[in-house]
Amino acid sequence: MKTIALVCGAAVVVFFSAGMASGNQPDARPLDLLGYALLAATALGLAWLPRRPDLALATCAGAEAGLFALGYALSLWAVPALIALFSAIAAGRRLAGWAGAAFLVAVPGVAAAVRWEADVAIAVVIWALLVLVTAQPAEVSRARRAYTEEVERRAEEAERTREEEALRRAQEERLRVARELHDVTSHTVSVIALHAAVAAEAVERAGGPPEAAAALLVIRTSSRQALAEMKAVLGVLRPGTAAPHGLAEPRRPSPGCAQLPGLLRTAGLPVTLGVEGERRPLPPAADLTVYRVVQEALTNSIRHANATTATVTLAYETGAVTVRVDDDGQGSQAPRGHGLTGMAERVAAVGGRLTTGNAPDGGFRVTARLPT
Repeated sequence: MKTIALVCGAAVVVFFSAGMASGNQPDARPLDLLGYALLAATALGLAWLPRRPDLALATCAGAEAGLFALGYALSLWAVPALIALFSAIAAGRRLAGWAGAAFLVAVPGVAAAVRWEADVAIAVVIWALLVLVTAQPAEVSRARRAYTEEVERRAEEAERTREEEALRRAQEERLRVARELHDVTSHTVSVIALHAAVAAEAVERAGGPPEAAAALLVIRTSSRQALAEMKAVLGVLRPGTAAPHGLAEPRRPSPGCAQLPGLLRTAGLPVTLGVEGERRPLPPAADLTVYRVVQEALTNSIRHANATTATVTLAYETGAVTVRVDDDGQGSQAPRGHGLTGMAERVAAVGGRLTTGNAPDGGFRVTARLPT
């Protein structure tokens, strides 16, 4: 629309000024069909400005040269050529722009040289200055645009470099953590599992107390589970790594509500599981969060509250699931470490809400309500 408006406005100026000038310049050639065609060409040439400003300049300048050379009355038909000149140079077409500027000055300059008259020479000088005044601001505009584009390019490059550096540092940190897990923690847990198995066999051969055998079984099972989960974490920290001998290990499914009975059997204290409502599959994120909340709550019950029993209640509701863990420990008087903070962050990450505090009958209660 802007281009159409510019062409129409230029046509009005060109035709109106040419008609007025023809009546005031009796020695000029009267406007005929060719003259009107050249006037139309000066205005229509601006239609190329958005895509080909150099072609627009060539069209307007050529039509203007024809009007001048054929002796038509001088008027504002040079305006479209000046507009095209500015646009061509500002758009970065410097060679075409300055060539057009030279052409615009050369045509009347040759005529002035052939027909030497003082007033004609002065008019040519004024015209040359007008062309220069048009071209020079166009150069300033082009330089400013080029500078802005260069600044933006450097800013984008710097931002991309910062992002790549951040990704590189994050990858290095992940690899460092993976090495620590593999070289230190994984080895330690493996030793615990191995010695727990050996101790369980020794207790069984010696006819030791069943409580000791059960405790060692819990240690061995929990150690193996920790190793399996640690291996999954290593797979995330080191994506694309292969298992020994190039064999890909089958990825274990993320734990969820289906694995709660196994978790409670190895919790280290008697735990009762209660289910309210009709069981149904949960979204993977909510399913994993339920398991982790129960796991961390029972760990806190044993480690910090000295609890001897616990109850886990899983309530299926419409559009939500609630998991509640009650123990008979020391309640909120016991130190809890960072486990509750981690639980709250995990629950909040899936859009849920975690509440903790003393249970009505004593002990401590952890409740997490998760949307499904």
